[in-house]
Amino acid sequence: MPVSPQRYGMEFRPGVIPLRPLTLGDLYGAAFKTIRGNVAATVGMATLVSLLFMLPFTALGTFLARSFNPSLVADSADPTVAFEGFDTGILGVYLPIIGSVFATILMAGVMAWVLGQAVLGRKVSLAQTWAGTRGRLLALFGTVGLTALAGIGVAVVVVGMPIGLMLVGNATSNDVVTAVGVILLILGLILAFVVMMLLGVRWGFGTSIVVLESAGPVTALRRSWRLVGSPLKVPFWRIFGIRLLAGLIASTAAQIITLPLVFVMMIGMGVLIGDDPNNLSNFGTVMALVTAISGLASIITSALTTPFTSGVDALLYVDTRIRSEGLDIQLLQAAQGVAPAPWPTP
Repeated sequence: MPVSPQRYGMEFRPGVIPLRPLTLGDLYGAAFKTIRGNVAATVGMATLVSLLFMLPFTALGTFLARSFNPSLVADSADPTVAFEGFDTGILGVYLPIIGSVFATILMAGVMAWVLGQAVLGRKVSLAQTWAGTRGRLLALFGTVGLTALAGIGVAVVVVGMPIGLMLVGNATSNDVVTAVGVILLILGLILAFVVMMLLGVRWGFGTSIVVLESAGPVTALRRSWRLVGSPLKVPFWRIFGIRLLAGLIASTAAQIITLPLVFVMMIGMGVLIGDDPNNLSNFGTVMALVTAISGLASIITSALTTPFTSGVDALLYVDTRIRSEGLDIQLLQAAQGVAPAPWPTP
């Protein structure tokens, strides 16, 4: 029976990672190596996914943003007139963000599948990647949907009561109740942030488990919770720190990439507003311009940075299983052809 080469001071590397617990350099290096070796299945797929979700959301958002015309505020004291177009205008501004969320969810599953093959030393095509992930789409969105519902539930519980107290205090002109509501709201926001961070880390392997272990949403979240472990232990904070650093790297790269678009947007806003900063006659057009350029920037950055961040997440899942379940032995056996791969392959 094969044994781990690490026992004999050797390093076995059938794919993009050595079969041992991974260092920070291993994780980031393997993510970039996978992207370079599978450009069509990573950047190509990310571009298609971004265009599929972002293009219609951005187009609709740009159209709706034009209805946001606060110049009516100066022309009428009627508050119903003053807010005409406000709801649809705001919806239009945020629609590209919704499209970006859908694209990110899908790419997380795609990169998990591609990384699973790259770890075994296999390159995959765009068609193979789609064939390997399309059957897991509903489970992917279900997993993220459950996570979102949990976040909404946390927000309602820890923030809803303080807001209720503030409303009661304002309605009854009771300054003490209002002050208590404000203090509880601040504490509630801090608590909500901590809880959401905890859930985000402990459920962070959900998408990888859905794709690589063919698990359902509930099973995936439970397994991810067990794999990551308690925040009182070092592995939790290691995973949190590596993800945070990957996000900062991707965010910095995104800002550099989109800098020319920001200049274009600022020039366009200057032309539309003119010399008078209080000129609101073209505000709807300005909001439409901001929405369109923001959507375009999201398409570009999503195509170029999401494969990296999603790849790091998938590699962290593999690394955690190596450390806690001896996955390196299973991968070694699969590479030597004496056992099946630990996840679906083309």
